[in-house]
Amino acid sequence: MLIKTHNRIRLPDSNAEMKGIDIERDHQSLEDWLIGRADWPALGLDDAVDDAARLCRAWLLLHCPSHPDHDAANICIRNGAPGPVSDFLGTSLSSLPQPDPANPTPWHIFCPSAATASSDPTTMSAEIETRRRLSLITPPSMPMTDPERELLFTTNALLSPPLDPSSVHVPPSLRQQAQQFASRPQSFWYDHPVPLDASPAENEILYGLSKLDEALAQEVAMGSLTPGARIDLAMSISVTHEGMEDLASRYVSNLIANHLKLRHLRVFLFDESRCRQIVEHLCPTDAAAADVFGVNGAYGRHYSLLKAILLLWQAAVNPQARFTFKIDLDQVFDQAALLAQTGRSALQLIANPLWGGRAVDYAGRQVDLGMLAGGLVNEADAPHGLYIPDVPRPSTDLVKAPLTSRRLFCPQWPQAISTEAEILQRDSGYQRIHVTGGTTGVTAEALRTWRPFTPGFINRAEDQAYAMAALKEDSYLSHLHADGLIMRHDKQVFAGRSIAHASTGKAIGDIERLLLFSRYAELHGRGLAAVRDHLWPFTSCFVHPDAGTLARLIFALDGAARGG
Repeated sequence: MLIKTHNRIRLPDSNAEMKGIDIERDHQSLEDWLIGRADWPALGLDDAVDDAARLCRAWLLLHCPSHPDHDAANICIRNGAPGPVSDFLGTSLSSLPQPDPANPTPWHIFCPSAATASSDPTTMSAEIETRRRLSLITPPSMPMTDPERELLFTTNALLSPPLDPSSVHVPPSLRQQAQQFASRPQSFWYDHPVPLDASPAENEILYGLSKLDEALAQEVAMGSLTPGARIDLAMSISVTHEGMEDLASRYVSNLIANHLKLRHLRVFLFDESRCRQIVEHLCPTDAAAADVFGVNGAYGRHYSLLKAILLLWQAAVNPQARFTFKIDLDQVFDQAALLAQTGRSALQLIANPLWGGRAVDYAGRQVDLGMLAGGLVNEADAPHGLYIPDVPRPSTDLVKAPLTSRRLFCPQWPQAISTEAEILQRDSGYQRIHVTGGTTGVTAEALRTWRPFTPGFINRAEDQAYAMAALKEDSYLSHLHADGLIMRHDKQVFAGRSIAHASTGKAIGDIERLLLFSRYAELHGRGLAAVRDHLWPFTSCFVHPDAGTLARLIFALDGAARGG
């Protein structure tokens, strides 16, 4: 899905000195500061992998007047048929920022956090620690003391038709209907949905539920839960094809009934149809409610639902439920590692005595610690310890590497440093701005006080966007850092086939994220600059005052090599 941009956001004058950009005149050339002569072979029109790649190369060459194919690129653009690539790129860039000699790389213009992180990671780490450290922490009046009664787990299952409709792994009772959806156009796009022909070994729904149940069995053995304890888990069912909701829910029910013997979980399924029924019952006259309360489509919808559902749980299922905690199904509580390296079990770490409290941040603002955030360790690294970043530092010469968008935009650098300094912080008394979608929680009190949500149009980094709705000038809702609450991330272990089908969508999703986060921040009551500063250093990369230009350059640079 391509996002067509109509309005280009000019870089504000107030940023000129900070970024070292000459904003007094337009710059039409990409030569030297972004594309050098050594890159010319990578942009040749004749050897492009397909027409989409050729169009991306031609668009870049419009701004490289010295390239031998510059004139041919002009002809290619003029004679090209309308389509999604040309619609997104447009015919040219109206202006380009130009770095001054003091800011030698494109990162200084388009991804300043990457420039800082790569050149001085120690200083960035220290600044992150300073910004996240809390003071005057006040514990909540009613912390979690009984997870069996007070905790609601949530998770999301993403499902698609079978990749192989004839597979023996499609349940016989569902095979005919599954085959019908396999040939239909896709409605919604996700990173790595579970196909209905996934074998048990690569099915993350089975994997995640069984591993969570095993972790709870260990809590029983330790005495943290009573022997017959069952904790509720609300699972949203998101589908790639509209109309597939009933099929997907029956598929998940079939999986649980035939492959699992859950002892400590009660699983409740919520597909889009069920969500509509809830809306019709609770607020039948609110036409907009169904757009917000649902699970299909943009990730922001199911993320918001899996938080807000706690209030529904209190009213209809368990009045004592006051906390909800979301996991992803490819994440595991490694109880042996948690006990050995932190001295606490998963539930003991979730029941953080400060979750729901209040504090003061580095700037003197009031912080409501009504949310909770843990971290991740990759399965391959887990044998070496929990505190190993799941996001490694990029190679330091990426800016000089072969021509890709990373020469221009490399959020992987601040993401890596933020992961080290923020997510893997070993001490208590810190808040989190950088979080992962799994390993996050919220209290019922925070939901009522702040009414946080992720806008339904946000399809990437929905976890990062969630708290933006609760950001005020002198106070805000934030995540308490749950030191030691680290889940093992087993995605590559069993879902490789699904993930392999998702790389292109993920790349497009990052461009969409840049455009939407920037526009959301621009419309936010605090203003783009304040939101960007609050999200520093990682998510701030996707909040840019010149997002339209940056998005087109990223698309063209990567499309020139990969095609469509």
